[in-house]
Amino acid sequence: MNKGRRIEFIYLRTFLCLLIVLTHVLTEFSNTNEPDDNQIQVLYWIRMILIIGTPSFIILSQLLTTLNYNEKLKPGYLKARLKFILLPYLIMGAFYSYSESLKLNNSFLKQFLENVIQGNWYGYFIIIIIQFFLLNWLIYRINSKILYSKWSLIIAFIVNTVYLYSHQNIDSVTKFVETYYPFSPETFIVGWIFYYFLGSYLGHNYAKIKYFVSKNIALIIFLTIAAYLTFELVGDHDYWMVSSMDYRILLYISFAFLLLINFSSQFETFMYNSVEILSMYSFFIYLLHPIILEYIFQYTSIFQEKTIIFIPVSLLFIVGCCLGVGILLKEFHVFKFVMGRQPYSK
Repeated sequence: MNKGRRIEFIYLRTFLCLLIVLTHVLTEFSNTNEPDDNQIQVLYWIRMILIIGTPSFIILSQLLTTLNYNEKLKPGYLKARLKFILLPYLIMGAFYSYSESLKLNNSFLKQFLENVIQGNWYGYFIIIIIQFFLLNWLIYRINSKILYSKWSLIIAFIVNTVYLYSHQNIDSVTKFVETYYPFSPETFIVGWIFYYFLGSYLGHNYAKIKYFVSKNIALIIFLTIAAYLTFELVGDHDYWMVSSMDYRILLYISFAFLLLINFSSQFETFMYNSVEILSMYSFFIYLLHPIILEYIFQYTSIFQEKTIIFIPVSLLFIVGCCLGVGILLKEFHVFKFVMGRQPYSK
């Protein structure tokens, strides 16, 4: 099979997309209801389990780079990614900023600067991925072996952990970053650098690691559970604050990502046509769904007392609306600069 058409990645993109939408549905539930202390704690632990969506998408983007490019990047690597990832980010961000400026009666330019340029909105992860692309462009010119080195991975883990711990627990560090870093602290690449090298290492050694995980799946499950329990036991928790930028979940995210790859590899034909469509439009769904989620939630929230109905109905309506818009826009070739090029790849 062609590297670029590995079936597990099609399923994996779809699973990550649904996880991210579900996380935001639960966030909307927490924000619009008045859960008591017990409810908000339960929601916190569930949302922290599901928080793997965004970091895993970021890891996957880097994994695909080193899986497909060994010694050097192909010509036009950076240009293509700026055109079909950065440009959709800016266009969808402009649409979001305009709608927010009307809703809040603010200046559009102020809203665009604060949300899209600085990264104070749900699309902030694209800024991180763009930084990864720039780092790839630089490192491949220096020595691509830096990306595959175990020492790079270990050092990145230590740096990432120290930074996140300091940012969470040392006020002077938090204030320094907020004062001198011109963008949202969530976009600071040091807070994600371990995921960058993890994705790089996994991509370069993909076949070996995939085989190891499949043969030792019980161990990976145990390590995932152990890492999550460690997160629960270490430090204090603010049950209203759910964030993937937490030094205590780096290992949990890593092992959970390996589990997701193994899980995705179990499928080849199950609902394949639907899964492939979701995978192709996943980037567009990431950018569009939070804009419409609030309004769809107003309807689906009538089912919130019956979780078994509420969750699938919410996912179906939100994802379905995004897909419907995307399929209509695909008829016009110019919208590849809004949705990315994946919907046009088939």
